Amino acid sequence: MKMVQVNDTLVNLNTQGAGEPVLFLHGVPDTADVWQQAMHALSGQFLCLAPDLPGFGQTKAPRNFDYSLDNLAKFVDDLLLTQGINSGVNLVIHDIGGIVGLAWALKHPDKVKSLTIMDTVFFSDYKWHAMAKTWRKPVMGELTMLLMRFKQFHGAMKAATPSLSTSQIKANYQHLTLRNRLMILRFYRALDPEVFKGWQEKLPLLTQKVPTQVIWGNEDRFLPVPLASRFATEKVHVIEPCGHWPMLEHPEKVHKLIIEHIAQGVDASEQMSGQLPHCP
Repeated sequence: MKMVQVNDTLVNLNTQGAGEPVLFLHGVPDTADVWQQAMHALSGQFLCLAPDLPGFGQTKAPRNFDYSLDNLAKFVDDLLLTQGINSGVNLVIHDIGGIVGLAWALKHPDKVKSLTIMDTVFFSDYKWHAMAKTWRKPVMGELTMLLMRFKQFHGAMKAATPSLSTSQIKANYQHLTLRNRLMILRFYRALDPEVFKGWQEKLPLLTQKVPTQVIWGNEDRFLPVPLASRFATEKVHVIEPCGHWPMLEHPEKVHKLIIEHIAQGVDASEQMSGQLPHCP
């Protein structure tokens, strides 16, 4: 773990291993710690990097941090540049980390070597799940966040993914400081699904040219499994029984899929030619 200055944000960055880079981006209400098992499994072959995203965990983002897709893409690119990485990135994304990662990948497709998508969304017709809808409402969102205690948090997490252990849920809850809770509200309010228009149309061009796989839990109650088929790739793995966190619920299976996909992507990327379109 180390602290890295990225423009006006002090980022907590976990790194392990050496070799070609694998960038892991977490979701809500997670931190980089959600990738600990994956990083341990892959660090013998790869340089694994997992940041706490702005406003999450120990990353100190300013209160007025810009959560637009353009700025999130810039954040990822600038973070990688602090580590001397400008190409050949194997991207592994989950939940809202998928939004962040796909924004960057669409801006910089030439820097992406392979893409693993897990339980995320990037579609303008998506309707937020019930918890996110509450968070997006002024006043109601603040009250819900400020009054949420471990009992309520535990209940919501277990309802979404029954196989999560109490210790896993408690680890997440401990990161939900007042500042983190308020930044989560800002994140969700900035990312109205309408903002994906103009971006999502380019997804098929990205996922057809960059080796892409989708991993999804068949019992995900936040992001239903039909979403898994919308990323224009035939390489879709639906894991059973599994909720919203495949990497925690079936870690060995997920690690194997990631390693095999990266290995297969090496051959595929060498055969591909042509310029990928960049988002404006």
